[in-house]
Amino acid sequence: MPALARGQKNTSSILNWFTTVNGVLTDMFYVGYQIWDIIAGLPGTQVFPVTPGDFCDVTANAGHFAVGSYFAWDPITGEGWQPGLAEPIGTHKIIWKWKVSSGSAYQTGEEQFEVMTESYAGPSDHYCSVQDVRDEGVTLAQASDAKILSYIDICQQLLDRMCRQWFLPRQLTFKFDGNDSDTLFLGVPIISLEYLRLNGADTDLQTDLYKVYNNRKYPDDRRNPRIKLIGPDCYRDIYVAPVTYGPMKFIKGYQNQELKGIFGFTEEDGSTPAPIKRALTKLVVEKLLMPINQSIGPSPAGPITSETTDGHSLSYGFSGGGGGLTGITNDQEVLDIVKLYKAPIGLATPASWSY
Repeated sequence: MPALARGQKNTSSILNWFTTVNGVLTDMFYVGYQIWDIIAGLPGTQVFPVTPGDFCDVTANAGHFAVGSYFAWDPITGEGWQPGLAEPIGTHKIIWKWKVSSGSAYQTGEEQFEVMTESYAGPSDHYCSVQDVRDEGVTLAQASDAKILSYIDICQQLLDRMCRQWFLPRQLTFKFDGNDSDTLFLGVPIISLEYLRLNGADTDLQTDLYKVYNNRKYPDDRRNPRIKLIGPDCYRDIYVAPVTYGPMKFIKGYQNQELKGIFGFTEEDGSTPAPIKRALTKLVVEKLLMPINQSIGPSPAGPITSETTDGHSLSYGFSGGGGGLTGITNDQEVLDIVKLYKAPIGLATPASWSY
């Protein structure tokens, strides 16, 4: 599902609409759109334009970015439509309205999208706050606000490294090696994608030629984030389909696939998962209340893996599966949360053909 953050400007690759006649992209006589808040359910409340029933016309302005291709552009601001800073967080929908000629009937279509808390997080954004740590009983006599904030910084970096991913939206540009398949697997969940440049191209690939797996409901794509090419088989006209030799694929090469978007393991509203927030808070409290010259010893013994009765010998497994956390924490709750949110190690990107 597409996503826009409060204050984030829409682009032609997020909220867009493509019009065709007999499978061929074709400009329409008229194209307009509305934005609706459907957080409380359908039919919802119209958000944009402000006059109920009105549509924003993108027929012949910057909202029309290619033949038969339109996106949610705001002629008042001269930029892509963007949710206001006070826009309610949650599911919205965009309704498109168009007609082929002046005498033809209007047609409508719609798509749901998510409004999130923020566009992207920088290095100074945190999963928990100083007040969260204070609420756990850390007094001003034990630690100043500045000290708490410094511990949040370092513990959050440790948590990210332990989990091999981050838990706030971050806007990034990536380059990946092609794998000679129609699917590109990522190591971090996709929130929204601004563009994909295929096989070393300098221009953006049309958004109707690929599918972004970024669902945060069911199925939850955060555990298997990927992008799948779906064209040009969907085109009936050879003059419209992109030039390829055989089926479209991410051609094998070195960093020849470029994509820009917002990434991170977040909830639907763009917030940090509550267990991660708790794990960070507990780590900070533990470190603040521990003398600086004291270190965490080896993890306690884990479950028994073998036993010899007559020889009186026992073999123990590792505690909590927390290899590499020695000296950081022995808190079993924190270790279990890390296991729940740890991303797999990306040793290689497999070729995975779907046709």
